Amino acid sequence: MKKKILITGGAGFIGSYLAEEFKNEYGVVIYDNYHRSSLEFIPELVNSKDVEIVKGDILDIDTLEKAMQDVYAVIHLAAIAGVSSYHTAPLDTLRVNIFGNINVLDAMRRTGTKRIINFSSSEVYGVDADNVSEEHPFNIGPVSEKRWVYATSKLTSEQFSLRYGEKYGIESTNVRPFNIYGPRQTGEGAISNFSKNLVVGKPIVIYGDGEDVRSWCYISDLVDGIKLVFKKPESIGRSINIGNPSQTVTVNELAELIIKVYGKGKVEFIKADHAPIRKRIPDVTLADELLGLQPKICLADGLKATLEWHSEVMQ
Repeated sequence: MKKKILITGGAGFIGSYLAEEFKNEYGVVIYDNYHRSSLEFIPELVNSKDVEIVKGDILDIDTLEKAMQDVYAVIHLAAIAGVSSYHTAPLDTLRVNIFGNINVLDAMRRTGTKRIINFSSSEVYGVDADNVSEEHPFNIGPVSEKRWVYATSKLTSEQFSLRYGEKYGIESTNVRPFNIYGPRQTGEGAISNFSKNLVVGKPIVIYGDGEDVRSWCYISDLVDGIKLVFKKPESIGRSINIGNPSQTVTVNELAELIIKVYGKGKVEFIKADHAPIRKRIPDVTLADELLGLQPKICLADGLKATLEWHSEVMQ
């Protein structure tokens, strides 16, 4: 019988790709409240005999604990994310992301589940994120700014995951993804927004001057990284950046490239309503040395695949 993995947020963009990959080796339990689901695009995953889907909230520890019975490991993705959520629902963001994380860890402790990969975020680096390694000091903005509730919640969840590991023997790894993109991304994100606008004939919208710099990592490279985290016991007790610093561009350059790949399009600039994070570039030396992770997908190829998917589902 296959070992089972539970993926919280498994119906979402990243979670659904991980479910697709891990069902080849494990039984997969997708635990999700369906707030934002990609499963409608992949009926073969929904109908797979190796996949069980449980509709539930990570704040509901009883349902969560029932879903975790006989589970070998957890990949914890479920969270409130997106810049708009920080401003419109800051308290909910803190509550779900912190207490939900604690519920997952408590359910693991009660059921004897020993392994967790906890998804954090590059947001934890705050306003200073230029070539940042895992040991880089954090510089999150002032507590008066709601902009930072997500980063605060993710940094707190990292601490809980590692401290539960120390006290209860849970094998914890935190991963910090940097700007993941690809087909089936339906939430917020520059590439997803740019792609959706282009295929329906709307201009690309850039907030601010477009000189912010980001490193873009295609979804399959992230999935490869998570597989390696599972295989490498050296990752336990660590926080690890996963990203692709070789694919680093300004937002203006990203807009130019995606228009070039698509073949047409215009850009509209709108004044930003918050201070920009000028650079978000990871140092991935640890992922390279510890995991042997080498991202493969260049930005142009990833944009092409993303545009093709949006063209198929939106036209």
